[in-house]
Order: sequence, then C-alpha cells, then structure tokens
Amino acid sequence: MFYNLLHPVMSSRFIILIAAAVAFVLTLLLLAKPFGFLPRDGGKFVTDKNGNKIEINKNSNGKVTGVGLIMVIVFLVVSSLFFMPFDQIKHSVGAEFYAYVILMFVMMITGYLDDAAKSPWGELVKGILDLIIAIAGAVVFVLNNPTNVNFFGARFHIPVVLYVILAVALIWGSVNVTNCSDGVDGLCGTVSVIEMLAFTCIFSRILGIYAALAVVFAFVIAAYLNYNWNPSKVLMGDAGSRTIGFMLALLAMKSRHPFVFIPMSFVFLFDGGLGLLKLAVLRVFKVNLFKNIRFPFHDHLKKNLKWSVPKIAIFFAIMEVVFAVITGVIVHVCG
Repeated sequence: MFYNLLHPVMSSRFIILIAAAVAFVLTLLLLAKPFGFLPRDGGKFVTDKNGNKIEINKNSNGKVTGVGLIMVIVFLVVSSLFFMPFDQIKHSVGAEFYAYVILMFVMMITGYLDDAAKSPWGELVKGILDLIIAIAGAVVFVLNNPTNVNFFGARFHIPVVLYVILAVALIWGSVNVTNCSDGVDGLCGTVSVIEMLAFTCIFSRILGIYAALAVVFAFVIAAYLNYNWNPSKVLMGDAGSRTIGFMLALLAMKSRHPFVFIPMSFVFLFDGGLGLLKLAVLRVFKVNLFKNIRFPFHDHLKKNLKWSVPKIAIFFAIMEVVFAVITGVIVHVCG
C-alpha cells in the first residue's frame, strides 16, 4: 500500500529502508517494556543417562519469553502495509503472498502457545504441527512457481510431487534446526540477520518482494538483539525461532537455488541439525553418535569447553559470514 504511494517520488531501495527503519523502531519500543501477558521462561532441562532432569540453562529461568509474538506481528504488519499488494517484478501480489503471511502467523502462534503452556508440548505434537505448516507452504509454492531449480550452475526441472516432498523436508528441517540453535543469548538472532541479508544481497533481483521482507525481518531481529545480547532481558522463544526458520526456507525456495540452503544455513545445520541427527540415530538404531560431544553444539562450547556466551555468538556469526561469502562466490561464478 505505502509502496504505491511512495514509489513515484523515491526509489524502491529507499522505501525498503524506510519500512525496515519503522519495523526496527517499533520493535525497539515494544520490547523495552514487554507486555505483562508474555510468559516467563521455565529454564532448560536435559535428561541424563539415569533419567534425572538436569537444568542446563539456569540463566534463562524467569526471563520474559515468547517475545517472538511481538516481533513477528511487527514484521507481518509493517510488511503488509508497505508491500501489499505490490511486487517489483510482477507488479502484483496475489494469493501466494497472503498465504505465506498467514502461514508465518500460524507458525508464530503455535510456537507462542508452546512458550506459554505450563507444560511444554511434546515433540510429537510440535513435529506434526510443523509438518502440516510445511506441507501447506510447499503446496502454496508449487501452485504459484515453476519447479525448475539451479544447482550451482546446473539447471533442471524437478517433478512437482518430488519438489513438494523436498520442500516439506526443507521447511520442516529449517524450522527445527533454527529452533534448536536458539539456546544462548544472541546466537540465533545474529546468525539469522546475517543469513537474511546475505540472501538479499545475493538474490535480490530474483527474490523481488521477498528480498524486502527479508530486510524488514532482519531489522526486527536486530532490534530484538538489543535486548537479547548477553546478558539478555528477553527471549524470542519458539514463536520467533520457528518463524525465522520458515522464512529462511522460503527465501531459499524463492531464490530458485533451494540447495544453497545447505551452505547458507550451515551454522544452523551444524549446531542444531547434528543434534537432531544424533537423537534420531540413537532412537532408531540405538547408536550413540558423537557420544563425547554435547548437542546443540553451542551447549558443548558453553558447558564442556567453558566458552563465554558472547564468544559463542560471535564465533557462529563469523562462521555464518564466511559461509555466506562462499555461497555468494559460488553462485556468482556458476550462475
């Protein structure tokens, strides 16, 4: 809406920066004194080999959590006011854009309800909900986009059914590895900002309106980091991290280079993904992979190697920058 009003007198990039600045300021103000209805974190526990619950993140206990509710609402409202119903490339945005907005809102709500629940939802419930949203996102994509993909220079067509299966795996995996990495102050937020801006820089012309959404979301997260950097005052909870995961998967698909998700999200895949793999192999095959390494890997750095929280966040941020640059070079060279 505002894009149509402002575009005759200013450039697209300037309008995007205005939208991002508005989102940043709103988030900064709204998180300064979090709403009283937001839940409090109950701490993070793991079960040892004897079945005893051990608290591993005492510093988070009692902090305001679920502020992802505020973050995502600001992101979706500002994005909708500025960019619906305009797209720089197609000059229109139809049901696809609205569908993604709804799906991200639903993803946020399911995460928030888990954050606010007295007893956290079980893995099965959350996994099924994530799967339903992932299926919906994949179907929306194939109904509105070709399933031709680029793979580091090679271009080929993926049958629709196979693409849906792969897209569901991508969305579901992205949501869960991002969520698993949200365990120490500043880590998930910092890495997410870098990755979203990297997608925008590398694929801005292909992404079109979705590049603008990535910038706005990155500025919302940046405002959140003002309160989440160690020692944090608030936590985004599942409401924020799961929505971020959905957005990252969407950017990978809309870039027409979905396989770049692997190097672009290597930090999340390494930190949270290996933990999910270890758990799956242990439950299915009764084999304890990486038995001397604690996952998510940030827990290993913090508990086993005694790294400080800021050092962990900066380490992963540097890793993300490196992999983003590598991805950009590969895409530029291979086309």
